[in-house]
Amino acid sequence: MKPFILGLTGGTGCGKSTAAHYFKKNGAHIIDADTISRSIMEPGQPAFKEVTAFFQDVLMPDGTLNRKKLASIVFHDEKQLNILNTITHRYIHDEIITIIKKSPASLLVIDAPLLFEANLHLVCDKTLCILADKALRANRIIKRDALTEAEALARIGAQKHDDYYKSRCDFFIYNKGSLSDLERSLAAVLKEIFCES
Repeated sequence: MKPFILGLTGGTGCGKSTAAHYFKKNGAHIIDADTISRSIMEPGQPAFKEVTAFFQDVLMPDGTLNRKKLASIVFHDEKQLNILNTITHRYIHDEIITIIKKSPASLLVIDAPLLFEANLHLVCDKTLCILADKALRANRIIKRDALTEAEALARIGAQKHDDYYKSRCDFFIYNKGSLSDLERSLAAVLKEIFCES
């Protein structure tokens, strides 16, 4: 039987990981695009070779990727970011398709910040975005990634606005910081999914 595939997206700090954890507790197999994006950038991987051939001076002395240096290049230059995404999205997409084909789960959740940019929405039956207030997002990012407030706000500012997700997703949840409220909203999404399928 074909699994039901839910695309989970939204900006950094909105609570996607919390939502993914909830779905996992309820039997879903989670495909984490961020984990895949890190694995394809390990030394020796084809994506790693392409990226390091294009972007100069992004290697650490031990031959691994200097992610901070690469981020400093692409997050302030949309053209460079598009080049990086063109390279990596292809490999992430192919890896996710392979996982989907092998998974026996009835519900798969693709947790992908760039769900639409990587065309992963095309393999989804439905899509869900988690949204949150900028201040709440910034506080989460500061604690999670040890960033300054200015760095956290810059990261948020470089991402898509809420309307981008609202206009594309089948469901959206506004996370106000209450775990119980978020879980109730996620439960309602699951109920609707399984009533439809």
